[in-house]
This record gives sequence, C-alpha cells and structure tokens, in this order.
Amino acid sequence: MKSKLTLLILLVAVFISCKKTTNVDVKISTSGKLTYKLTDDAGKGLANVKVSLFDRMDTYYYSNYNILLETRLTDQNGLADFGDLNPNSYLLVTDSAKVNNVAYMVQEYVQVITGAVKAKETKVTDYSGTFALTVRSYNNNQPLKNIGVIIIPSNKFNYASTTAANLKVADFSGVTNDAGLITFKIPSNKQYSVYLYNTVTNASYNYNGSLSVQKDATVNYSTNIYQQ
Repeated sequence: MKSKLTLLILLVAVFISCKKTTNVDVKISTSGKLTYKLTDDAGKGLANVKVSLFDRMDTYYYSNYNILLETRLTDQNGLADFGDLNPNSYLLVTDSAKVNNVAYMVQEYVQVITGAVKAKETKVTDYSGTFALTVRSYNNNQPLKNIGVIIIPSNKFNYASTTAANLKVADFSGVTNDAGLITFKIPSNKQYSVYLYNTVTNASYNYNGSLSVQKDATVNYSTNIYQQ
C-alpha cells in the first residue's frame, strides 16, 4: 500500500512539474544591416571616400525623388558601415572615389532585407565606358596618326591654356595609331573635354567640350583637322 501511495505522489509531482512554463521574451528584428566597400582594380580598399545613402520617395507629388539619409567616410579598408536600416532599396552615391588620381562617380542601388547583413563590395573602375576617337585630315579625309589627344575633366579645362598646361590636368592622354584611332576607358557619367594637338610642335588643333559615356557603353566619335 505504501509503495502505491509513493508512486501516486511521484506521478502527481511529475504532472505538476510538466505544467510549469517559462516566459521567454523574443524580439523579432524588423531591420537589416548594410556595409559598403570600395576597391581599386587590385581589390585594395579606398579610404576616406564620402558615401551618401539615399532613400527613394514615390508619392503622388514626387516620383523617384531621392532623400539623403546619411553619409559615411570609408575607413582604412575602404568600408562604410551604415548599421541598421529598414528593409528597402537604397541608392548609394560616392564622392569622387579616385584610382590612379582619376575620380570615378559610383551610383548604384543596394537592397537591404530584414534580419540580414548586406555586404556590398564595388570596384569603382567598373563604372566606366569606352571612348573611341578617329582623327582624319580635312584635306583628303585620310586617317592621321601620331595626333596627340588629351581627355580633360570639363571643370578643369580652359580653352586658352597651352598644351603643356592641359596635359597637367588631364585624366588621360595618348596618340592616334596608323588608322587615326585612339581608345580610352573613362569614368562614366562624367563630363570631359577633348583636346587635340600636334605632337611635334605642341600646337593645338581643336577641342570638344561635351564628351560623356554611360557605364559599359561605347561612344565612337570622328573628327577632321586641318594640317599645313
């Protein structure tokens, strides 16, 4: 009888213990994180580049209107950490990230999702296009080789400057080949002026102040110059 009573007490104790519950506070994350890294062609991080984060507003009054949320400077490893963000597609814009002393304009959308870290790495020179220039003679329309070509940021170009002065502020320079052709890979969405000159006398031929290319696009241009 005692053994049965003991067993009954044990069963009651087990039943009571099974009914006990533990309250646990569970916090559900409603945000994501974003880190953004800028590199050169070799994968080295670009430090001290300002990166701006924009949110896009789509309302009855505004369509595709970007609102600046915050800015960050990349650290010594080229990383900008924007921390917690609401899930959304954000526009990131860099302020003249430089590779080989040439400034590139990077603009891209990055998606942030709930409960995840978005680690985006971008090679800034990917934001480039191709400019192909062919130089011909006014006299007979034949291609001209060894014509000097200088690609200058439009905000640094002065039509009254000498060839030597323009070379100092140029992003790119070179000479035409036997076919009168020269090709440059230049930053996209950036305004340039093109300056042509005689590589023997350094005398200028002409210039064009409206060059711009889109990312991954090619612009073919032909010009004629008069040679005495």
